[in-house]
Amino acid sequence: MIGTQAFQDAFESAQRSIFRLETLQYYAGDPNFDRFVAGQSWQDTDSKPHWVDLVSRRVSQGVAMQRVHVITEPWSDYVRFELTWSYPLNVSAGEDVRIITAPTPWEGPDFWMFDDQRVWVMLYSEEGVLDRVEDASISDSTVRSCLARKERALAASEPLRAVSPAG
Repeated sequence: MIGTQAFQDAFESAQRSIFRLETLQYYAGDPNFDRFVAGQSWQDTDSKPHWVDLVSRRVSQGVAMQRVHVITEPWSDYVRFELTWSYPLNVSAGEDVRIITAPTPWEGPDFWMFDDQRVWVMLYSEEGVLDRVEDASISDSTVRSCLARKERALAASEPLRAVSPAG
């Protein structure tokens, strides 16, 4: 489980929207990626079906699920994995996955935003290891800043299907 129970509960209690901004080119600890790199079957791990089921269920309940990943070229192996294998399953389940190709990565932090009001900041090491998940919802300035970053990311992004696999 990532983060606290309160963070996990936010995925179930969101009424209108769930948004994720990703700015890293690699996220450590993804068992699906580790198996993908090793040439093993990765789609049968517990984590991916759990996520796809969550997306499908929440979208069917009328909650918009969106993700924007800011990537650079050339693609890292991890980005290639996400764009060509992992994200298409999310899209099939109903998640609106969008991409920004930028000359340099955007400054973090990564975050999850629920109903444009609740923000959970994801803090990673330089190696892409998740250090902690912090509820930043009590800070109006952080919520406003994340909402502005969300709007900027959505305006600058393109749908996953528009991204060329040549990266």
